[in-house]
Amino acid sequence: MENELIEYKSILKNIEIIYKIKRSEFIGNSFYVKSEIDAKEKIKEISFKYKNATHNCWAYKIGKNFNYSDNGEPSGTAGKPILGSIEKYDLNNILIIVTRYFGGIKLGVRGLIDAYSETAEKTIISSKIAKYKKSTLYRIKAEYSKYSEIERMLKRYDGWNIKKQTFSDYVVFEILINDNENIFNILKNKSKEMLKIGIEEIPTEVKV
Repeated sequence: MENELIEYKSILKNIEIIYKIKRSEFIGNSFYVKSEIDAKEKIKEISFKYKNATHNCWAYKIGKNFNYSDNGEPSGTAGKPILGSIEKYDLNNILIIVTRYFGGIKLGVRGLIDAYSETAEKTIISSKIAKYKKSTLYRIKAEYSKYSEIERMLKRYDGWNIKKQTFSDYVVFEILINDNENIFNILKNKSKEMLKIGIEEIPTEVKV
């Protein structure tokens, strides 16, 4: 896997914004990505969507890997400033693409750096920032007599999220647990059966 992070910050949702500077139109797109393959696919999609644009510049950071492109802008004026905005908020598993339609007024090197940086930052803030923590998904089968007791006990703790409940001969929960030993032991003791069925990541919005 490219990303072995247990806990990190990224964006909560993908979003597109438009930012105008001296007649040039900058379009910022953000994507939550988990691999460089995913990032490259998104870059292709946006480059095709805005194939008539003057430039489609981008930067991503995934685990320890990062990359960026000026896509024809003067070296160091687009991709690196976008990456700088990602690093400013200490984000990971993120791709930012900034598309530019030239409006006829040259911005100069400093102006370009500021424009791409500001567009990237506005895109990040609009996407909202969340903390992601790797969690284990368990399927828990319990007697009906234990249902209310399990719910009451879970409410005492943070670090869990009920994804699904079904009712048949038994109550069956699917619960994400953020490596919380107390919750794990409670569920194990109260359940008839407890199976690990996967790994997911729970995002929690953070204020910036």
